[in-house]
Amino acid sequence: MKKAILLSSALILSLGTMSITASAEQPTASAYRAEESITIDGDLSEWNLSSPIEIKDASQIIRDESSWLGETDVSCTVYLMWDEENLYLAADTKEASSLGAVGVIEHNLEDNFKIYISTDPKADPERTSFETNDFLLYLMMDSQNWYTAIDRSMIEREQLGRFTSKGMEENADILEGYEKKHTPTEDGFIFEAAIPWANFSNERIAQYVPAVGDTINFDFCITDNDYPFPNTQSSVQMSWCGTMEINKNPSLWGRVTFE
Repeated sequence: MKKAILLSSALILSLGTMSITASAEQPTASAYRAEESITIDGDLSEWNLSSPIEIKDASQIIRDESSWLGETDVSCTVYLMWDEENLYLAADTKEASSLGAVGVIEHNLEDNFKIYISTDPKADPERTSFETNDFLLYLMMDSQNWYTAIDRSMIEREQLGRFTSKGMEENADILEGYEKKHTPTEDGFIFEAAIPWANFSNERIAQYVPAVGDTINFDFCITDNDYPFPNTQSSVQMSWCGTMEINKNPSLWGRVTFE
């Protein structure tokens, strides 16, 4: 009888552990190689759209959930492609009040896309702190400037590789060779961009050149601020993995494989 109780307890613990592990699994997607140069024109007809990153469920809200009015209020479907020079990104975005004012409040509260990316496929996918090749890229959204910034404040000084934050205290485009285009739709807009890999490198951090089969930690976040003024804003934020902890813990990011 005692053995039976012990076995039952062990089984319950085992099932519980399996459940926790399954619920904590990183979401996955593929980035497809661009066999020909992609024209950045807001038209996705030349894209491989077979592996979407979908951010449209209430479970993916990580800030101001009470202000979210549903999928048509703010949501997006993201696609990734690549070549040796660029990361290509497209976002079919639904926003009830798209392309809000930028430059009035801090970047994290403005209308933006946030890209969490590692440029080291050999990095431990279960690491719980940011390392040298981890980057948080901001793409601010408005109808004119589309400012950019890179946040490295979460990385310990000895891990920075002399690559510190850029553009976090100003309104500027800090990306070299960045191309972007947005096309309005009935319920939002389509955003398309080419981001050179060189922007994630310096004299101490080698430029990443992806190869078929590489897998990296990656996450994506969208922020929608309907009232972009100090002390009045309601800033809904949604992420692929659905937790605010992505700002501290890269093991919670999704995983992207280069195909």
